[in-house]
Amino acid sequence: MTRLEKLREACQKVALWVATWSPGDGITRYRFFDKPGNTYFGPDDGIKTELGYKDACTFARSRGAQI
Repeated sequence: MTRLEKLREACQKVALWVATWSPGDGITRYRFFDKPGNTYFGPDDGIKTELGYKDACTFARSRGAQI
């Protein structure tokens, strides 16, 4: 299981969904949603976007995810 899969699994347990975008600059963006079925660009607005895996995990933990 990849670390993204682990993050997604932990987030889903607290009703939080995450989509990513890597534009090629070396920093992956993680956008969090309160409903499933979104890509990084929507259709819903994300509730939070974090730059990098470490910050994404910190945010997910603040919402109760056990990573």
